[in-house]
Amino acid sequence: MNKENNKKTNKKLYIALLICTVVAIIAIVATSVAIGLTSGGGDPVEDPGTITTPDDPQTPDDPSTPQTPDDPSDTNEPDEPDEPTVTTPEYGMPLASYTLGQECKLTELVWSNTLHWYSTHNGTDFMADAGTQVNAVYDGTVTSVKYTTQEGYVVTIEQSDGLTAIYKSLSADTLVEEGDAVTTGTPIGYVSDSMTSEQNDGAHLHLEMKDADGGYVDPMTKLPDGTEK
Repeated sequence: MNKENNKKTNKKLYIALLICTVVAIIAIVATSVAIGLTSGGGDPVEDPGTITTPDDPQTPDDPSTPQTPDDPSDTNEPDEPDEPTVTTPEYGMPLASYTLGQECKLTELVWSNTLHWYSTHNGTDFMADAGTQVNAVYDGTVTSVKYTTQEGYVVTIEQSDGLTAIYKSLSADTLVEEGDAVTTGTPIGYVSDSMTSEQNDGAHLHLEMKDADGGYVDPMTKLPDGTEK
């Protein structure tokens, strides 16, 4: 009777021990699977205590260090354009060939061969054959082309230097019109004896000049063949 009881007891212990062993194995397997899933599919987990230093780290700029700007002289700047050349006009003579007649006398009385009296002579007479070409003595703009009995055919030019040149005793076939721009040497007309107040002097150009206030200026003080007076 006791033997049978001992067998039964031993059998129960064996079964209990077997169950415990199976449970322990299952627990070990479950733990291994859980660790494998946590580590990313079986790859070895990097030691969290290890810090990887990247190759050739970039050192940030020190904000306290001023940055040196590029030298502007090193840049390829376009060349500055050349300044335009300003040419000042020069005076020229009104005739290519002439003989100087009555000179300008602004404060002195001279005898008039035509009017037969003494008076001032407000211009300079350039004697030449009728039909000789008359040229502008300076740059300017034609402001008047007209005819009067005493002065003949007259061309008036306001010059760019502020003076006004008045060409008298021209022929009827003048070469410019009011509003025309002229330069030194521009043909404006021809010599004649149309100026009746000086008709007895023969064919010539009578040239007068005035300043901005209307006062007479001796033309020979401006022309290249003249003398400053």
